[in-house]
Amino acid sequence: MMSRDMFDLTNKTAVIVGGGGGIGGASALSMAEFGADIVVADRSLALAEETAHQVERSGGRAIALQTDITVPEQVKLMVERTISEFGNIDILLNSAGATVRKPLLETTLEEWNHVINVNLTGVFHLSQAVGREMIQRQRGKIIHIASTGGIRAGANFTAYGASKAALIHLVKGLALEWAPYRINVNAIAPTATETNFTADFYAQHPDKKQKTIQNHPFGRIGRLDDYVGAAVYLASPASDFVNGEVIVIDSGKTI
Repeated sequence: MMSRDMFDLTNKTAVIVGGGGGIGGASALSMAEFGADIVVADRSLALAEETAHQVERSGGRAIALQTDITVPEQVKLMVERTISEFGNIDILLNSAGATVRKPLLETTLEEWNHVINVNLTGVFHLSQAVGREMIQRQRGKIIHIASTGGIRAGANFTAYGASKAALIHLVKGLALEWAPYRINVNAIAPTATETNFTADFYAQHPDKKQKTIQNHPFGRIGRLDDYVGAAVYLASPASDFVNGEVIVIDSGKTI
């Protein structure tokens, strides 16, 4: 394979869960630039449609689907609609996420369940629905957005960290289970990042943002563009021999 073709995603279909913004939205646009057809799935149909429109304005093909991954029926419908529209699923990137920032003793069972349902149980639903399709075709690329919080613990992030640590283990387990079917299962672990996910918190706590910045060797927190290269790499032929890996992107903070 010529080096220029190693990242080519032409004639590939990528389902981007949580594609209405953040890392998912940025990854959708980048994969489209490399030729992939894009299915933007998000709890917010309006946000999913905005990303899909951006793909189309750039000359790509995309559809938007309202999908809550904690609801198995919606995940099943997402898979069915994707196959109906594009014929197959070659790539799944899941960036759906939920968090709660408080001590564990102040965390309600409802808050705990919400974080676990989105960050872990929802991934279970996705893995079963998309995995069956990929196993049938004997190939596929699955990328989950984990977190450095799943690798290094932090106070007041226990529920989130536990869910992401479990996600990382799920990625590694599925990588082994599905290797015989030539399905690559990997993860990206971002650090604290400028997204809508963090904007409100940092606006209310500028001191904590500054402390977070100081804790990063490069003197800043993550930007969306920091992650899309890894996403395209893990979706492309360039990563065909990469399986069960977690790519940490944090300027060296977790070393």
